[in-house]
Amino acid sequence: MCIKDYQIDATMEPTTCGPDEHTVYLISGDHLIRCEPCEGTPDFSTGPWSQCSVTCGDGSRSRITMYTNRCGSIIRHTTETTPCHQPRCPAVNGAWSSWGQFTSCDKSCGEGIQVRFRTCTNPYPSTGGQPCIGDSLQTASCNTQICPKLVTLTNPTASMLITLPPDPASESRTLRDKSLTQYKRYTWCKLHLQHFLPSHLKSNKE
Repeated sequence: MCIKDYQIDATMEPTTCGPDEHTVYLISGDHLIRCEPCEGTPDFSTGPWSQCSVTCGDGSRSRITMYTNRCGSIIRHTTETTPCHQPRCPAVNGAWSSWGQFTSCDKSCGEGIQVRFRTCTNPYPSTGGQPCIGDSLQTASCNTQICPKLVTLTNPTASMLITLPPDPASESRTLRDKSLTQYKRYTWCKLHLQHFLPSHLKSNKE
């Protein structure tokens, strides 16, 4: 029985195969080459599993399958995921973050309160770790200066405001008669009026 060896000559390859076709070598008489479409059952190859997504505790790993057509072009891929389990993670105790900024004072005078906060997030307690010890809120006094005092008037339709300086022993106070919309300055000594005060005014400090 004789077996004839066929050799494929590169010069015999046709140039009519398009981008969506591939070359098929056949042993049939003198016609050794023909073009066939790329479409058809694709080939596929599956890659190895990745490493676990965590170094402790429960995680996942994945692998990718690539599908190629007869022309060798990738037409799609799929990702497969499966759980993985590592040794139990060690306990992490919680720790406080830095203190935040104080809030605005809740009063403009007469001693108010302002607060600031911190959180147990540096880090969070996890895997059975201990929570933070201490308070998450801190308060402080603010605007401790004396508030202005209102003068009692014999005329109920008018009002007068005495602005007290921080030092009660200061020599002067400013009186404003809102009904007259003007300022008058009187001299005080230890909260006792030294000069004449109009008769329609009566200070609640006398």
